Amino acid sequence: MTALEKEYGDAVYALADEENCVDQVMEGLTLAVEAFRAEPGYLTLVQNPALPKEERLGLLDQAFEGVHPYVLHLLKLLCERSALGLSAGCLEQFRTLVYAQRGILPVEVISAVPLTDSQQDALRQKLAAKTGKTIELHSRLDPAVLGGVKLRCQGRELDGTAAGRLDALRRLLTQ
Repeated sequence: MTALEKEYGDAVYALADEENCVDQVMEGLTLAVEAFRAEPGYLTLVQNPALPKEERLGLLDQAFEGVHPYVLHLLKLLCERSALGLSAGCLEQFRTLVYAQRGILPVEVISAVPLTDSQQDALRQKLAAKTGKTIELHSRLDPAVLGGVKLRCQGRELDGTAAGRLDALRRLLTQ
């Protein structure tokens, strides 16, 4: 994340928190980022300096009619600076601040096969007991895991996979 993404994410969060509209702003910002990912051509269009600034801003008004005004103002600011590509990082920083305020810890779970609901609940409860936070699980499948699970959170990784154990054994044997 760049310093600019962090700065904009912090500023929008401070405004939204002060006005008690954090959920609406996060929803609108998420919608915008998903739209830009789904239609990268649109992102290119609204950042095209060949189009007059008023026209580019008008396109944003049309596309994001109904989103919270703070979101629309942020998008216009980024557009004016040809930096709409930073919106995903702004959302990431915004979400980080929301989660910290609410005691939510996002955890990525990587497994070879989908975890059942009861396995996810058990994992969530165990992690919540250890961290004292509400756990938000994000599952991802990776056949290379072979078996077990790998957890990623806060820049750390806990590898309880069969592939990880085999790799550790291989390193031990080749020392």
